[in-house]
Amino acid sequence: MNRLGALAALLLAVAGALALRCPRLDARPLHNDEAVNAIKVSELWQQGRYRYDPGEFHGPALHYASLPFLWLSGARNSDQLTETTLRLAPVAFGTALILLLLLFADGLGRQAIGWVAVFMAVSPAMVFYSRYFIHEMLLVFSTALTLGAGWRYYQTRLVRWAIVSGLGIGLMFATKETFVITLAAMAVALLVVVGQASRLSKSLRASRLQDQTATETVAETVAGGDACPTTIRHATLVLLAAFVVWLVLFSSFFSNFGGLADSIRTYLPWLKRASGHSPHIHPWSFYLERLAWFHPAKSPVWSEGLILVLAVVGVGVSWFGKKSPLHRFLVVYTITLTAAYAVISYKTPWCFLSFFHGMILLAGIGAAALVEFCRARAAKVIVVAVLTAATAQLTWQSWRASFVYFADRKNPYCYSQTVRDVLNLVQKAEAVAKVSPQGFKTVVKVIAPDSDYGPLPWYLRRFEHVGWYDALPADPFAPIIVVSSKLDARLDEKSEKKWVMAGLFEQRPAVFLELYVELELWKQYVATLPREKD
Repeated sequence: MNRLGALAALLLAVAGALALRCPRLDARPLHNDEAVNAIKVSELWQQGRYRYDPGEFHGPALHYASLPFLWLSGARNSDQLTETTLRLAPVAFGTALILLLLLFADGLGRQAIGWVAVFMAVSPAMVFYSRYFIHEMLLVFSTALTLGAGWRYYQTRLVRWAIVSGLGIGLMFATKETFVITLAAMAVALLVVVGQASRLSKSLRASRLQDQTATETVAETVAGGDACPTTIRHATLVLLAAFVVWLVLFSSFFSNFGGLADSIRTYLPWLKRASGHSPHIHPWSFYLERLAWFHPAKSPVWSEGLILVLAVVGVGVSWFGKKSPLHRFLVVYTITLTAAYAVISYKTPWCFLSFFHGMILLAGIGAAALVEFCRARAAKVIVVAVLTAATAQLTWQSWRASFVYFADRKNPYCYSQTVRDVLNLVQKAEAVAKVSPQGFKTVVKVIAPDSDYGPLPWYLRRFEHVGWYDALPADPFAPIIVVSSKLDARLDEKSEKKWVMAGLFEQRPAVFLELYVELELWKQYVATLPREKD
C-alpha cells in the first residue's frame, strides 16, 4: 500500500467511525456516571467554577474539553443541554484516535496502520464508549498521543516531540487516576526494549561491526555518551510539559490551588477500591469474557474475537520477527497492562479500553502479517476477503450494541445502565409541576438507600427545591416524592390516601422507583389530561 492509499484508507475509516458514532446520541438515557459529569460540566459552563473532588470523581480534562461543544451548541442554560451535546466530546476523541495513527506510520507499517484504523472505527467497544460521556475515551486518546509522540521523538530526536509527549502525559494525569497503571506499563516496556537493545549493542561491538543500527542508538542514548546531556534536557522538557498541564487543569486555571494536593490525595480512596472495598469487584477474567465471548441467556452472541486472535498473531510476529523496536514495545506494554487490569479486583467494563487499544494496534500488525505471509495473489485475496467479512461482522455488532441493545444488560458494554423508564418518571414529575402553583419551585423529595439516585440529580435539574435522602426521614412528605421500592415506603397508606402512588418506574434492571404525588395536586394534573371520547 502506497502513501496515498494508506491516507485514503485512514480517511475512509474516519468517515466510517463518524457514521457509527454520531447518529441517535440521545437514544440511551444517561448512565449515573454520565449524569455526574453532566452536572459538573454544566456548573463549569454556566458559573465558571470547577473544583476537583479527590473522593469520588475523575480528573478535570473531560470537563474542560467539553466546553467548546457546549459553547457551540446554542444552549443558553443547562435545561437546554441534551444528551447529544454532552456526548460530542467523546465522539470527537474516539474519532481523532484514528488520526493519531499517522504518528505510528513508519513504525507499524502502512498495511498495519490501515487495518488498525478500520478496527478502531468499527470495534463495538470503541464505538459504544465513544458515545459515552465518561473519561475513558479521552484517556485512550491522551495515551495514544503520548505513545505516538514518544515514537516520533525516538525517530527524530526533535524537541517538539518530547514536549508533545509530556503534554500527553499531563493530559493522561488530568483525565483519570488509572493513568498511573498505563504509565507503569510504558515504563516496563521501555526497560525491556532498552535492555534488549543494550545486549544487542554489546554483542555488535564485540564483533567489531562498524555500522551503527537504530538499536545501538537507543542503547547509547540511555547509557550515556555524547547524547546523554541532550537526553536529560529533553526528559526535563517532558516533565515540564506534563507539569504545566497538571498545574493548569487541577488548579482550575489557577482558581483552586487546593486541587493540586487533591490530585495526589485521591489515590488513598482509589487504592481502597482497587483492593476490594467496592461493589464493583469481579474475577480476573471479567474483561476478557466480555471481549472474547459474551452470551447471556436469551441474548445474541457478542465477541471481538477477531481482534483478540489477530493481536495474538501480532504478538508473535512482533516479538520473533525482525520488526522495529515499536513492535516489541507494544507487545510488552499491552501484555503488562492487560495483566495489571486483570489482577486489580475493581472492574468496570469501560476500563478495558486502556489495554484494548494496545490489542488493536497489535491486531493491525497481525492482519498485515497474515496478508504479507501469502505469496500467491489468490491467497492474499482470500485472506483479505475473510478479514473483511469478519470486520463487517464487527461493524454489525457495533450497530447492534449502539442502536438496538443500547440500554440492555444483554449488551456486554452496558453496566448498571439506566433504562428509559426513568425518563417517563421525569416526564410525569415535570407534567405535575406544570399544574402546580409553584411550578418548578414545587418541593421534591428523592429517597433511596446508599444515595442510589442514579441520573435523577441531572434529569430533575429543572426543579429548584429537591431534597436528597438515603433513608426515610421523619417527615417524608412533599408535593412530589420519589422513593426507592427497596424501602417499602407505602406512603399512600401511611398518609391515609392524602398522597397517591402515581407510578412504578424502573431505574436500572430490577431496580425500581415509586412516584408519589399529593392527592389534590394529582387531581389538578388529571384534570388537564385529554378526555376519552364516548
